[in-house]
Amino acid sequence: MYQKNVSIRIGGPMTPGVKWLMIVNGAVFLIQQIAGLFIPNAMEYIFGISHNGFLNSFMIWQPFTYMFLHGGWMHIFFNLLTLWMFAGELEMVWGKTKFIWYYMLSGLGAGFFIALMNYIAFINYGSSAVTIGASGAIYAILLAYAILWPDREVLLYFLFPIKIKYLVLAFGLMEFFGTLSSSAGTGGNISHIGHLGGIISGFILIKLMRSSGISKKSKVSFFENFRKKNRLNEKKKVIDTRIEAKRIIDELLSKIAKNGMSSLTPDEKKKLEWARKHYYPSNDDILH
Repeated sequence: MYQKNVSIRIGGPMTPGVKWLMIVNGAVFLIQQIAGLFIPNAMEYIFGISHNGFLNSFMIWQPFTYMFLHGGWMHIFFNLLTLWMFAGELEMVWGKTKFIWYYMLSGLGAGFFIALMNYIAFINYGSSAVTIGASGAIYAILLAYAILWPDREVLLYFLFPIKIKYLVLAFGLMEFFGTLSSSAGTGGNISHIGHLGGIISGFILIKLMRSSGISKKSKVSFFENFRKKNRLNEKKKVIDTRIEAKRIIDELLSKIAKNGMSSLTPDEKKKLEWARKHYYPSNDDILH
């Protein structure tokens, strides 16, 4: 007899970063609804991404602020539902700080992809659509979840079980071809490039996090790891320079011992002086 335990759950842990993002998105959405009663579409034009706003009016904050606005109750509901379902475990692995940075930077990256597509649409068709919503960052969350737990199954439309890696792959292909349709002027009112841009931005960020050794939760901040890596690289450069300086000194001193100082060419004398400075630091130099 074979027995398999199957557990089904809806939603993930309500971690501090997820809670903070849900509160901020909800609060901004309520402000957006109230403001729309007095000045319709004002917040969308100022804080959403549009060609006229971003490039013509120099509203350079738009690739960041657009992700906190939404196009209706269903729009924000499904974005926050997905955030709640998948983001909590990521935060538990990465920690609040790295999770928030990942969310913000992937959304920002998606914003620049949107701005590029808006520019193409303006050049080709003269349109200046306004794009809003957190979907770019949400798609980056789905990608990260699929990378960390690729074989976990989710219920598509709450009915059909599918492994998350295949679901995200299918989403990526859909958004890629949707982006091609949008560039041809037939993409409808869905920001396929925003979704695809979120996936691409998330992938780049995860590669950077892994190469920096900060893809796991730690008490050290993202920027501290970045500074530490830079310090190690600088020390490595100093060590490599001293090794090269010693090689030059040994080589030229051997020549001097055999043939005298006059045997050195002007270029070799310059090399020896460079090696002396880098291998025997002066009293003013500080060694770390």
